[in-house]
Amino acid sequence: MNSEIKIKEEAIYWIACEKEGFDKNQKIEFENWIREELHQKIYNRMKFVHQMAKSLSKENKENLSDNVHFEIRKERFSKKIRYFSSAAAVLFVLCFSAFKIYDNNFKVQFSQSLMTDKRSLKEKLPDGSTIFVDAKTALDIEFFNGKREVTLKEGRVMFEVAKDKNRVFIIKSNDINIEVVGTKFEVIHKKDNTTINVEEGIVKTYFTKYFFDKQNEKLLTKENSITYLNEQGNITNQENINPNKIALWRENKIVLDKTTLKEALEEFSKYSDINISFLSKELETYYITGEFSSTQLDIFLKTITKIYPIKVDKKADEISISKKF
Repeated sequence: MNSEIKIKEEAIYWIACEKEGFDKNQKIEFENWIREELHQKIYNRMKFVHQMAKSLSKENKENLSDNVHFEIRKERFSKKIRYFSSAAAVLFVLCFSAFKIYDNNFKVQFSQSLMTDKRSLKEKLPDGSTIFVDAKTALDIEFFNGKREVTLKEGRVMFEVAKDKNRVFIIKSNDINIEVVGTKFEVIHKKDNTTINVEEGIVKTYFTKYFFDKQNEKLLTKENSITYLNEQGNITNQENINPNKIALWRENKIVLDKTTLKEALEEFSKYSDINISFLSKELETYYITGEFSSTQLDIFLKTITKIYPIKVDKKADEISISKKF
């Protein structure tokens, strides 16, 4: 049996167990099973199928259920179904029925991976959406019949999403999800957190470890900004911002607002080949506020020596920051 099909069957089995209520041994077995990344990915997908099954028309349910009943009578399923209530058994039928629709409506229509180095780029997508991708950014784009999805692995992207009421546009940054139909907003993916800044329209954000387990769900509008921790999904900041200050990197600007020297120099390093070293941890935490062009590294270095008692040594692509005595 194809391994992915086997995992799909196992996922449906666990969804039915979850609906019925795990016993102690099942809970332990499930937690061990879902630790594998592929298992979790397929489990989440099948959860989506289950949700879609609940919205099937009565006619679709009857027609597809008739076709699939024969399959679930096979020995490997009938043994498992015996242990569940009729409601859970119906779940099996609906999941398999919906999966047929899922395969038809969620096949990949368009797929693209983007990775930038020192330059940002502007990309027009097949649906009419436009994305602005900052330097040192990586993302995957997939369009289906039923949805449009972007996985932001690192970096910053400004989205101008074309309206399509039949296909939601979803951005995933770790377990942080952003859903829109048509709007303009920026997503910033850092190692520990994700920030969403809305320039125009309405954006729904939430944290989800498992499909449909939405936590800290928020509805954002113009000028709203929110930051989530990537691992826990906690909201660490929510505020109103100036929409004219969103994604100024599109204009080759670096905007610093009480930013540490370490973070500021990391910003400059995205646009040039430089290696930075701090000879004191304390220096990394000094704050600076200001606006610079991404090409004004030398001006920035000169500025910080006037603000703080520090020394900057620059040799070729190596920059060393130390205390001035």
